[in-house]
Amino acid sequence: MPEEWPIAAQAADRPVDPARPRGPSRLATVRRDFFLDPADRLTEQERALMSAMLGDFVASLASEIGAAAGIRLDSEESPAILHHLSSAGLLNRSGLISLMLRRADEHRIASAFASHAGPRKLPLLSRLVGDASPAVASTAMALVVARGRRRDGFGQPRIELSDLGPDDVASLSHAVAAAMSFPGRDEEVYAAAADQVAGAVRYEESLDRAVELLAEALARGNGTEDGLIEEASGEGEAALAAHLIARRAGITPQAAWDHLLNAGDGGLALLARMAGLGRQSAARLIADFGSTIGTASVEDEIVRFDTLGDAEVAAALADWRLPRAFRIARTMIGTRHG
Repeated sequence: MPEEWPIAAQAADRPVDPARPRGPSRLATVRRDFFLDPADRLTEQERALMSAMLGDFVASLASEIGAAAGIRLDSEESPAILHHLSSAGLLNRSGLISLMLRRADEHRIASAFASHAGPRKLPLLSRLVGDASPAVASTAMALVVARGRRRDGFGQPRIELSDLGPDDVASLSHAVAAAMSFPGRDEEVYAAAADQVAGAVRYEESLDRAVELLAEALARGNGTEDGLIEEASGEGEAALAAHLIARRAGITPQAAWDHLLNAGDGGLALLARMAGLGRQSAARLIADFGSTIGTASVEDEIVRFDTLGDAEVAAALADWRLPRAFRIARTMIGTRHG
């Protein structure tokens, strides 16, 4: 698969002096980095995309806060704000990092499918925009518009404030405002501007909500049938496929997404069985995402799909219907205590 991301890479990486310091402070970072599991580390593409997203997000948020405060932001200020926030650890928030990683994964999957050779046809979303159902057509158009806003001039993914949860929105708005209010500026003005920006966020305009509304409209018209899931899978519409499968399985879209990305160890086969997909549709899902993500053996997943028992599928469904926070905490406790 071609990996075309030089613009993101240039935006992400600052020039570094080849004669790096060898002091104790760097040694601690090197020790942590050296022993990280290679399977869990970011790829260079992921790092570049996420770094570019973060820089763009901070610059956009700083501009909004500056406008609310009635102050014009200098172009040189945004990199400095990003540096101060990163150094203070204020950007190391689970919700923000998780969102950027998911957008990078979506972009990677979509790019992989776009490179597949095959007969030219109208993309799924474009066909849905012209659907006979007004609900499907309008929600499909809303998703197209929402995705368009989240692409920069070079087609790289962006994130917006509405894509985050309220806690992250409030914390990040005030963090950026605090980084902008250096000595000589009125701190109260910046704090009030942060409150104004955070309070004006329209969470119903998030990208995830746009995908959810389209999935709901499709479901009302029997859109959760195997055929549409096959179409979404075949075109790399990973987010839409996850929502449609989640509705079939009775799990959250995040749980379905986790299974799509964790394609090895029978994850795709289990997801297909939990959603009650037929063997043909399951094979299409496994072939599409297993080969694209590159962590699953398509043959092994098909065998797993054929041999999964109903009791095992029911147990998995019960487990994945538990709150995600509970499952994460349980995993961490189990890992820590063996």
